[in-house]
Amino acid sequence: MYKKEGFPGQRSYVIPQATLDKVLPNPMINDLFITDIGYYPHANHHYRERPEGITQAILIYNIEGLGSVKLAGVDHALPHDHFIIIPPGTPHVYYADPLNPWSIYWIHLEGTKTNHLSWAYARPTYISREHIQRFNERLELFTELFHSLEKGISLEILEYVNLCLPRLLATFTHHQHYDSLNQPMPHDAVSMAIDLMQHNLHTSLSLADLADTVHLSTSYFARLFVRKTGFPPIAYFNQLKIQRACRLLDNQELSIAEVAREVGFDDQFYFSRTFKHLMHCSPRAYRQGKTGD
Repeated sequence: MYKKEGFPGQRSYVIPQATLDKVLPNPMINDLFITDIGYYPHANHHYRERPEGITQAILIYNIEGLGSVKLAGVDHALPHDHFIIIPPGTPHVYYADPLNPWSIYWIHLEGTKTNHLSWAYARPTYISREHIQRFNERLELFTELFHSLEKGISLEILEYVNLCLPRLLATFTHHQHYDSLNQPMPHDAVSMAIDLMQHNLHTSLSLADLADTVHLSTSYFARLFVRKTGFPPIAYFNQLKIQRACRLLDNQELSIAEVAREVGFDDQFYFSRTFKHLMHCSPRAYRQGKTGD
């Protein structure tokens, strides 16, 4: 016996198409929005098959038990603590294991961002439960959306729910960063170098200084740093300095020369050039633009 829904303790919310039609003109949310969302606990006999796919992307997050997902003819097991995003228009079948049925949170998504989002995660991705507080916070985000939708589907509620959606999705797409927040800095070379930078914004560090600290050659360290962050080490360091400078410029009591020294620039003109390169305005213009905030 197969079931699409109707599981004890389930929660599911479907946004009527007529309501979605009113969401579409809203530029704040129309690039990524929820059409359906829910939770199926111990979903015995759960089975869905869509030979042609559907217009939405579907996120499935299994927190307990076992299930399977078949995408375009390829079978994938989806154990607990894994998620998958089924891309729009992709033929698919998914179902709970008959002996150990899954418990899943799921979301149907539409909008221009769904293709970019879904193809990167169109295979099961492990998502750690090591930091139980962060796991619980993810489930609380689902619960908050459920509680909101229980109050109705006014345009205000839908706008709120869909503005919360990117935060929830980021706990999946950037789950390693999400889990690492509030945790001690890991001891890999790049993280150690960034930690050194953050504690030395008031001074200068060379590429050799950073590489020596993590006991790597400068060339290998530079390649490793770019691969992980997308930026060369010194460029990253300068961005941290300018980020700090922006906060200091909000303090009207400090002169621009004093701000420059606070972030390790002895030459105010070099500081101003670096600031303008990164912020597209001078320190003085930045400060004037902030006046009255």
